[in-house]
Amino acid sequence: MSTTQTRGRRKAAEKRARVLPLGTMRPGSRGLGKGGKLLVSFRSKDGLLGVTRGTMRKLAVELSLNETQVVHLALRRLADSILPGYEPDDGPLTTEQLAAIRRLAGRQEIRSISSTLL
Repeated sequence: MSTTQTRGRRKAAEKRARVLPLGTMRPGSRGLGKGGKLLVSFRSKDGLLGVTRGTMRKLAVELSLNETQVVHLALRRLADSILPGYEPDDGPLTTEQLAAIRRLAGRQEIRSISSTLL
């Protein structure tokens, strides 16, 4: 198969999958909203810190997404795995804080329960 035929088949597959180039808007979309633009430079070969445009296109076709959505999906997954889901606290309670909590809570009676089945 010639290079021209390969390119033609690739373009046809991308068209069927509705893959849009990065930064392309779908008809009827309102644009960027409050976000912003980010220029993505693809690598000449896949590696730890980057991928080729071909890999991006394959991901988009496989996931039935456009290239912008693939970037957002990858960034969301990275953020979920690295960034904490909550604000850090001030560490463990001090002895004084624990004593104050116990004093304010009052004495708790513990009753024994023989069975909860009958």
